[in-house]
Amino acid sequence: MSPLRAPRVQGVVAPLGRRGYVMLVVLVLLALIGVIGATSLSIAGVDQRIANHNRKHMVVFNTSAAGTEHARNELETKNPLSEGLDTGIDSADDFVTAIAADTKFGGSTFTQNLGVYWVQATYERCANPPPGYSTEVGKNGFRSDYWSMESTAKMVTDPYTMTAVNETEAVTIATIRKVVFGNCKVR
Repeated sequence: MSPLRAPRVQGVVAPLGRRGYVMLVVLVLLALIGVIGATSLSIAGVDQRIANHNRKHMVVFNTSAAGTEHARNELETKNPLSEGLDTGIDSADDFVTAIAADTKFGGSTFTQNLGVYWVQATYERCANPPPGYSTEVGKNGFRSDYWSMESTAKMVTDPYTMTAVNETEAVTIATIRKVVFGNCKVR
């Protein structure tokens, strides 16, 4: 027996038309496995990009929510400038500017760049105060002012130039009630 030839099994001979058939099946299966592998890598790459963009958006969304909290804290001590307590579309400047927000929050100075927010305040309406503010029956010395605080946040390199790092932007709106002394006035 020659070292280059495999031993033959007695009585088993491959038909002439079927030689190489197993090799063809193996090559087709390898090609199929290659296509499945490439598709799964492509899908994994898409999932990775989606997860990365979702993470960035959630960071900016939480930064925007921090803006509404900042506006709530500012509203405790002061009203927005030139608002005039008129309902409707707000024409005043931002209640919390991006520069003031970055000074307090410091979002653009973090290594991860948490973004910067700015808040627009709009006076919504005047209403009765919650129970317990007026102790005398028939005398209402307090009122509730309702404010809409719209906080917008973006990932920027610098709050002065507002150059965006990516396209993610988030807006959160909070309606805040401020109880103050005095009656509602018809405007």
